[in-house]
Amino acid sequence: MILYTPLSPELVLKGLREPVPRFRGAVIGGVPVLVEELAPGQGRLVRLLSTNPFDYLNPALMPGVGVAFLSSSP
Repeated sequence: MILYTPLSPELVLKGLREPVPRFRGAVIGGVPVLVEELAPGQGRLVRLLSTNPFDYLNPALMPGVGVAFLSSSP
């Protein structure tokens, strides 16, 4: 594959070797969310998937909040 670009190869390939974050869907208090898995059983809330606008006002569901979950095989 040939990539034609005016950018330097370092800039184009930046971040290529960084690990890809693992995301999984979860339900916290009846609210569907997207969680980034940091370690087995531990994660960080990334995104709310709820359609209820009042869920976005809940400080326990703010993005960046640490969460614990039971690990299950996919």
